[in-house]
Amino acid sequence: MKKVLYFGFLLTIIFFAIPPNKSQLHPQFTSFKIFDRNGVLLREVLSKDYKTSAWVHLNDISPYIIKATIFSEDKRFLFHHGVDPSALLRALYKNIKSKNIISGGSTITMQVAKILLNYKHRNIFTKLIEILYALKLELHLSKKEILEVYLNRSPYGNQTYGVEAASTFYFKKSADQVSLGEACIIAAIPKSPTMLNPYMNPQPVLKEKERLLDALLKTGVIDSLSAVCAFKESLNVVPSKINFTASHFVDYILREIEKKGIQNCFRIISSINANLQEDIEKLLSTLIKSLKNYNVNQGAVLVMETKTGEILTMVGSKNYFGPNEGQVNGCLALRQPGSSIKPFVYILALSSGIPASFILPDTIIEFRLPDGTRFAPRNYGNKYHGPTRVREALGSSFNVPTIYLLEKIGLQRFHNLLKELNFKSLNKETSFYGLSLGLGAGEVTLLDMVNAYRAIARGGIWEGERPILELEDNNTIFHNSNKCNTSPWSILNTKGVFSHEACYIITNILMDNASRIKAFGEDSPLNLPFPCAVKTGTTKDFKDNWCIGFTKKYVVGVWVGNFDGAPMAGISGISGAAPLFRDIMIELHRNNHPDEFEESASLYRVKICAQSGRIARQECSNIIEEIYIPQTEPQESCALCCHNQQKSLINIDFVHSQTSNEEERRFCIISPSNSDIYKIDPQVSYWAQGLKFKVHADTVIKEVIFKLDGKILCTKRYPFEFLWKPVPGDHKLEAIGKGKTSIEHDSVLFTVY
Repeated sequence: MKKVLYFGFLLTIIFFAIPPNKSQLHPQFTSFKIFDRNGVLLREVLSKDYKTSAWVHLNDISPYIIKATIFSEDKRFLFHHGVDPSALLRALYKNIKSKNIISGGSTITMQVAKILLNYKHRNIFTKLIEILYALKLELHLSKKEILEVYLNRSPYGNQTYGVEAASTFYFKKSADQVSLGEACIIAAIPKSPTMLNPYMNPQPVLKEKERLLDALLKTGVIDSLSAVCAFKESLNVVPSKINFTASHFVDYILREIEKKGIQNCFRIISSINANLQEDIEKLLSTLIKSLKNYNVNQGAVLVMETKTGEILTMVGSKNYFGPNEGQVNGCLALRQPGSSIKPFVYILALSSGIPASFILPDTIIEFRLPDGTRFAPRNYGNKYHGPTRVREALGSSFNVPTIYLLEKIGLQRFHNLLKELNFKSLNKETSFYGLSLGLGAGEVTLLDMVNAYRAIARGGIWEGERPILELEDNNTIFHNSNKCNTSPWSILNTKGVFSHEACYIITNILMDNASRIKAFGEDSPLNLPFPCAVKTGTTKDFKDNWCIGFTKKYVVGVWVGNFDGAPMAGISGISGAAPLFRDIMIELHRNNHPDEFEESASLYRVKICAQSGRIARQECSNIIEEIYIPQTEPQESCALCCHNQQKSLINIDFVHSQTSNEEERRFCIISPSNSDIYKIDPQVSYWAQGLKFKVHADTVIKEVIFKLDGKILCTKRYPFEFLWKPVPGDHKLEAIGKGKTSIEHDSVLFTVY
């Protein structure tokens, strides 16, 4: 027993005799800076140890900070020897009384010991070691040295450590230039860096500042004049956006760097365009505000260069600094893509030899699943269109033809294709998703969707995205471009996933305004004034809203909805995400329109009958030109129209006699359609915008009275049209048609925002 005591006594002497490691007290921290593609500073990032890179001596720190810190953290700092027994007993009493740990009783020296030892798990044993280490620090260091370590290594919130980093971050000043009020704010934060965050919780910070000033005044540390001036100072922290530009994107880069094990970065030139990022953040914020009454509270936007995969914009939410959800990155969140996944069903069909003119059924059909259950998909609005060509089925986003086609080509093949496109989240068994995978039932990220669409735009070549252009690591500069790929930021291997011919046809369909008229009308937000392929998506119960598309230059993805999964009030992709997609595409191509997509020389163009999908004859009334991959073009001429024409010639008198009275009574508003939603374009002069009211009526109607919201607008003769200057709000349009002996009436409801 004596030997054990002797040995313990010897270890204690050795422990206290050996001075603390100077390099541990004052390490050489290295932070690095992340810039946008044009050299704009996005953020100064702390070292891998999350410590400040700017160590300052005590003489270079404002006396106000020193006095306020001592008074806030450890009033008896100058008098104890590392441990304050009265403070420990007081903390113990408070903890027992509240039956919870609310105070630790730590001195500044004990907090320095805690920082230096940096135990991951804390308990009574580690607390005792920290107490012993605090006594050792007091034995070897002066009070000034201990205080200097504390002020340079304490956390001050928002990933800033040390007073120099804090004063620069919050006030854009050095630590020796802050005012008394600013010093009290800095001194208060280490008590609870999260709760006392000046950006997130300004009121508690101001209260803590006032408490400190009041205590300093009562004890005579400061005079009354200084206190009055400090009390009057407002919370003049630098706006958060100045410190955090493209916040979601920078967070994404930091996580990826950590995943790839990249250390000791000095400088990163990212792919982001800070100016474009700011513009799109404003556009998203404006859209969300306009849709607030429809329970739309969040959105996300991703813009990528088609050729290089460089991410130009990543807006993860409407406001990074918003409460609760702001820091959720909607570009990386898993959501169901709805109909925006459909182009990959159709591209697989084209690759399997099914042409764009192939006739699909669009009616209520039940599909038997492997487990014996039945699946009966429904179209949006429960509208069905009978026999429908592949082109129209995709363009108008019909659900039933898509599932019919998916069952025909094979669900497993489709799932394999999505995995080829690097949808990492679709990692469950194919049977888990079922045929609804073709309608977007699997959860994916906006980033993965945009990059998959980019593969279509690039003629079937998939390649990983490029968020970093240049990275300086250990005095070596690594470039990350098409010509040089030596960066530790490794680009995933380039691979071909589908043919250039199939990609071009899908692109042509997604650009074809005529193919989507049945679902979206003639002049939807998807009808852009330059070559642009685009697809919307809306999930069940309106929980997710997508619009993704591309030109030769850019790929753009937009998501709107709610992070908590709450449904929107009837907002679909065409009325929610699509208007923002259009605004962004117009902004991106404001100065020059994109080039046309290059058609493969091997493709055939054949004139076909739109009704039968076969080679057109002279008798066909609706002849269109379709594009074909070799050996998929139709071999037979249309027989349907020839048969129909003969039938109608034989029975023409009978048909006329039965329907003439009914045709005379036909009267309807054809523009706008019922429940349409229109958006006033902020990029175009208000006076250059108008909404055309249009009525279809037979010759018996001589004039039409247009009424809006109960008030007569005008009376028009043929053509029955009126151009109206849009006014935001919900509206009811009525049309009253007057003939010699008859009066007809029709009405529709529509919304403008």
